[in-house]
This record gives sequence, C-alpha cells and structure tokens, in this order.
Amino acid sequence: MQSEGAESAPAGKSVELVSRIRAGDESGWRDMSDQYAPLLRWIARHYRLSPEDADDVVQLTWLRCLEHIDQLADPDRLGGWLATTCRRECIRLATKSRRELPLSEPDLALLIDAGRDDSDPYVKVAARDQRDRLHHAISALPERQKALLIELLRQESQSYLDLSQRLGLPVGSIGPTRRRAVTRLRLDPRLERAS
Repeated sequence: MQSEGAESAPAGKSVELVSRIRAGDESGWRDMSDQYAPLLRWIARHYRLSPEDADDVVQLTWLRCLEHIDQLADPDRLGGWLATTCRRECIRLATKSRRELPLSEPDLALLIDAGRDDSDPYVKVAARDQRDRLHHAISALPERQKALLIELLRQESQSYLDLSQRLGLPVGSIGPTRRRAVTRLRLDPRLERAS
C-alpha cells in the first residue's frame, strides 16, 4: 500500500517529466502515468468510492493535469499537485453523490406505459408491480448511474455535452456509465420476467 509520503518523485524527475510533456513528448505522459497512477488510485480507494467512480476521479485528475500542465509554477511538486487535485475531485464527487435524486412516478412513466387505457384490473396490477420493481431497481443504482438514466429519460435528444455540463460528468464517461447502469438493470433479479 502506497502512503502519502510517496507524493514526490525523485528530485528532478517531475521537472524532467513536465518539461518533456510541455515540449510535446507523448511518452512523457506515459511515464508520468506509470509514476503517479498508483498514487491516484490509492487516493481514490481511500475515499471509498465505487470502482467506477474511482476510475472517473483518476481520469478527471489527468484531465485537470492536461488543462493546467503549462501553468504549473513548480514542476518539482507535480506529485503533490496531482494528489491534491485527486483529493479535491474525490471530495467533489462524494459530496455530489450524497444528494439524493428522487425517482418520481413521471420518470417511471417514461419507462413503462403507465397511461395505458386498459380496463383489465389484472393488467393494471401487473403494470403497477412492474413500475414498483423498476423503481426499486433504479433506486438501487449508484447515484451517478441513476442520475444519468433519469436525465436520459427526461430529455431524449440531449447531446453528451449537455449531459456532461448538467451532471458534471466527463463526456467520455457518459457512454460507459450508461452501459454500466443498463447492465446492472438487466442483471437485477427484481426485473426478471416471469416465464
């Protein structure tokens, strides 16, 4: 297990990495990732994030690094900068995840045709049961996946950029997050069809 004391690379190593990256040397990014990815993963796991959220936090940390690599005042402190950025992203995500997103009846109506004009009481009971099971299955999803599904249901024609801004997700993680949510729903025993 890596400790927080591992935030700094050998003297000069960080300066050399940042210089290579600023000069456009793509192998510098790979070397920096090899050097610091274990630390970033350790920090994300320390915040007890789900594996998917931990991956997103590490990805966001690298994105922040890409955005600010030219503004780093002290390249020798790259490890500390990455660790602090990763911690901030973890805290931001953990705080955001605590906000509950209620799943309302209109949200479910988008998934199930609840407004059917069906006078058969058995069909009505079956539809209500299906809505209840779907509600419980969606409510059990991780907050990030639940939020994305709800937004996709509410606004079918949204672009990934709009979703990214609305939910605070990286554009590149929207598809994988949606896929994970749908996979979880498909595997949820509450949604198995009766034979």
